[in-house]
Amino acid sequence: MRTRIALLCCLALLAAACPWVPGAEAAQSSPDLSDRTRATDKALRWLDAHQNADGGFGDPASQPQTTCEVVLAFASAYEEPGSVHVSGKSPLDYLATQVVTQTNSAEGTALLILAVVAGNQDPEDFSGEDLGTILEDSYYHSSTGQYYGPVSDGIAAQALAIMAKHVSWEAVPPMAVTWLIGQQNPDGGWGPLPEQASDTENTALSIQALIAAGETPGSQPMRDAVFYLQARQMEDAGFASSALASVSDPASTSQAIQALLAAGENLLSSKWRRCLSTPFDALLDSQAGDGSFESGLEVTAAAVPGLMGRPLPLPGRYLAALKALEWLKTQQDTDGGFGNGGVTADAVYAIARCGQDPDGTEWAWNGHTPLQALEVQTPDYIESAPGDHPAGELAKVIRAVHAAGGDPTDFPPPRDLVVELEHTYHPGTGRYHPSKTYSHDLAILALTEVGETVPPEAVTEIETDQNDDGGWSWAWDGASDVDSTGLTMQALTAGGGPSSPSVFADAATFLHDLQFADGGFPDLATRTEANCNSTALAIEGLLAIGTYRDEPLVFSTGGGGVASSWDAILAFQEQSGQESGSFAFSSTWPGSRLMATLDAIPALVSTYYPVYQPLSETNGTVAGAVSPRLTCGSGLEIVAPYSGDDDNDGSATLRYRVVGSVSWTELPDMHKGGLSYLELLDLDLGVEYEIEVTYDDPDGISGDNPQSFTVRIGKAYVPLAMKSHNGWKVSWGQ
Repeated sequence: MRTRIALLCCLALLAAACPWVPGAEAAQSSPDLSDRTRATDKALRWLDAHQNADGGFGDPASQPQTTCEVVLAFASAYEEPGSVHVSGKSPLDYLATQVVTQTNSAEGTALLILAVVAGNQDPEDFSGEDLGTILEDSYYHSSTGQYYGPVSDGIAAQALAIMAKHVSWEAVPPMAVTWLIGQQNPDGGWGPLPEQASDTENTALSIQALIAAGETPGSQPMRDAVFYLQARQMEDAGFASSALASVSDPASTSQAIQALLAAGENLLSSKWRRCLSTPFDALLDSQAGDGSFESGLEVTAAAVPGLMGRPLPLPGRYLAALKALEWLKTQQDTDGGFGNGGVTADAVYAIARCGQDPDGTEWAWNGHTPLQALEVQTPDYIESAPGDHPAGELAKVIRAVHAAGGDPTDFPPPRDLVVELEHTYHPGTGRYHPSKTYSHDLAILALTEVGETVPPEAVTEIETDQNDDGGWSWAWDGASDVDSTGLTMQALTAGGGPSSPSVFADAATFLHDLQFADGGFPDLATRTEANCNSTALAIEGLLAIGTYRDEPLVFSTGGGGVASSWDAILAFQEQSGQESGSFAFSSTWPGSRLMATLDAIPALVSTYYPVYQPLSETNGTVAGAVSPRLTCGSGLEIVAPYSGDDDNDGSATLRYRVVGSVSWTELPDMHKGGLSYLELLDLDLGVEYEIEVTYDDPDGISGDNPQSFTVRIGKAYVPLAMKSHNGWKVSWGQ
C-alpha cells in the first residue's frame, strides 16, 4: 500500500494543464514498466510460495480452476508455467490429473484450454484428451451459437470458449460471436447470465473474446462496452466490480486493464487518469508488502496480467511450433525430404526439437521419412561444400541426427561424421572453416551437443574476430550482421563462454541497437523492417548469453501494454489460408516461408529459454532514485522507489522547506508496503522548495540515502469548471 497525502480531485481536473517544475520536466507521469515488473515478480514469488505438493494451487487443497488462473498469471509475465515446480511437479502436471473434473462445464473446459496453450502444451493431446473436441462436441449448440452444459454456464463460458477456439487455431463459429453480442446490456456491459446486471468481470471477458474473434475496437458494441467500463472507474483510477460497488478492487482493475488494452485504449492518457493516477497506479497501490493482493490466490493471480498489461488469450510458443510443423508437412517431397541435404537437415532438427520423430510413421511420405531422406542426401550435400570445406554441412547433419536420437558417429554408409568434422579444424588458425564464421559456429555447436570438447583456441578465435560494434559477420573479418551475431553468441556459450563479460555485453548492445520498436530484428543496420530469421537468431543468442535469464524479453508497446520478442516472432506466422502455420520472411516479403519457418521453430522451443526462478528475498531496502512527478493544480508527487524490504519493516520520511529557510516541515513517518513510496504536496506557486526523502530499514539501506532536490511550481491553469470550487482540500489518505 503506497501511502500519500492526497488531494481530493474531481473529474474536471483531467483537463488541467500541469504546472512547470524546473528539474522535473523529464519525471515520469506514470508507473515505470520496471515498477510493474518488480511488482509482478513479487506477486509471482508469493504465488510460488503457495504451490501445493501436487503441483497445483488452492487453499487448503489444490483446485483446477485456481491452478488454471495461476498458470495464466505466470504465462502473462512470460515465465514458463511448466518450470514452476514443487516436489518435482508443476501446475500443468496437476492439471493433467484434473481433466475430467475441469471439463465438466463449458467454462471450465475453455479455461483449461487457455491455460494449457499458455503453458506451452498441446490442447489436442493433453493427458490423452483432445480438449477442443470436448469443448465443441459436449458444449456447443449450433442452433443458438451458445456454449453451455448441464452445469450452468453463462457469459463467462461463452467468452472463454471463443478465446479458447481462437488461441487453439480453430475457427470461431460466427453464431457464437453473434450470440455474445446479442447478450450485451443497454448500458454496454455484460452480466453473469443473459439479462442480468452488468459487471466488470463479464464485460472485460466479453471485450477480449470479441476482439480475439475479429471485432474491431471502433465497432458500436466495443464502444459501448468501453463506455461501460469507463463508468466503473473510481477516483483512484481503479475499477469497481459493478455499478453497486463504490470502491475499486484489484481483480476488477486488472480485468478492466486487460479488456481496455485489447480494445486499443491508451491507459496512460488523460482519458483514463484520475488526477495523478493511472489504472496501473491503482493496481500497484493495492499490492501488499508480501507481494500478494488481498492475501488471496485468485485475486493475486488475477492481478498479474493487469500489472503486465497483457490481455487474453495468451498465445503458446509450443502450439505455434506445432502449427508450423503441420505446414511443414505440406512441403515434404516424395522422397521424405525437403530439397537438398541442408534444408532436410534443418527440417529434421526442427521436427526433433518439437518432440516428434522425424523417422516415425507420422512423418513418412510415400514410405520415406525425413531422416531416411537425409541419409540419402548427406553424401552429395557434404561433397558439394564450396572449396572442399564441409564444416558447416557436417555440423548441420550432426545436429539433426543427434536431435533425432540417431548416432552421427555411425551414420550410413557407415561413416563417423563427428570425426570428419573434427578433421576440418585447423590448429594454426583455430578455425573449423577458413572463411566462414557461420560454419565455424555450427561446428562448435554440433560438437558440444554430442559431448565433444572443442579446442580453447576455437573459442578464442571467435572473440578475436568480434567487430568494434560488438557483432560478428557471416565471414571472418566482415561487417557485422544480426544472424551471425546471434549464432556466434550461442557458439561462444556452448564453447564455455568468453574470457571477459564485455564480449557478451558488447554483442547484446549491438543487437539491441538494431532492434525495432515491435521487438523484431533486421539482418543488417541498413534495413527498414524486421525479418523472421534474424529475429529468431537474435533471440536465441540473447537467451544463450543469459541476457534474459532473470528478466523476460519484455518491452513497452505504448498505452500501458507490453510485448516481447516472442510476440515479434509470432507476428510473422500466417494465421489462415494455405500458408497457415508457416512463417513469412517479413511483412512486406511473404516469401522464403520454408527457411523462415525452419529458423522460427527452434527459437520457439529454445533450450535456452529460462526456467522460472523466484525473486530472491532480501530484507534490506535498496533505495531507488527519488524524483518528482507533476499532478493536477499545484500538486507535486514525490516518488521514492525501492526494492527489497521483504519483511516489510522499512519506512520513508519526507521533509521540505522553502529554499533559504532554516526550519523544515516534516511529515509523519509513513510505512511502505508495495514498491514505491509516494507523497503528494500542495505547494505555493512561484516558490522554490527543497525536498528531502530519507529511507529507514533496520535491516540496512543500500543506494543513495537521503536524497534531496529543489523544485519550484510555475503557473497552474485551472479549468473553468473549477473556478467556483472553494479552494483545495488536503487530507490524509491510506
